[in-house]
Amino acid sequence: MRRHTAIVIIGFMVLATGRLPAQAEPGSIDARRELARALVGAWLPLERGLAVSAREGTPLSAKYEIDDGAFPLSVYTWKADTVSGDSFTEVIVDFSTGLVARVDTITAGNDLAAAQRQKATMARAKRSLGEATADAVRANAGYRAVSAMPGLDGSRPLAEVTLVRGDEWKIITVRLD
Repeated sequence: MRRHTAIVIIGFMVLATGRLPAQAEPGSIDARRELARALVGAWLPLERGLAVSAREGTPLSAKYEIDDGAFPLSVYTWKADTVSGDSFTEVIVDFSTGLVARVDTITAGNDLAAAQRQKATMARAKRSLGEATADAVRANAGYRAVSAMPGLDGSRPLAEVTLVRGDEWKIITVRLD
């Protein structure tokens, strides 16, 4: 009983501090099923999408999502520029060709704030998000990555990698240091 209570308290503490992103996996069961069905037709692994997007900058986060009926692989990237400052982009990778389909500059709002937080985390990382995602997939045979989101546990950089196999979902926390 004490162990269960401790786990619940720790879970609430993590949620209350908001250290790691809460949108790592779709919320509703229907959204999960729809995303899992769409992934069946996507041959491109998320970790490969991270590698493809790297030509646009350092990958900060990645996720397959259903967005207004479309099924993109979205990767936030960052480039340092000593003259004009940091630039952030959302790279849409075509899961059927493995090529960059579109690059959108992130300039304001919640997307910019998220990209800046992710950059701060990845600046502390010693491993890439792609390496961490590949490790999570290798350690969980039969699963594939749906998203990889960086976050901090105190000052320690971590990645939450959401995995799916059929109707089974799980989130793996992988150290980035």
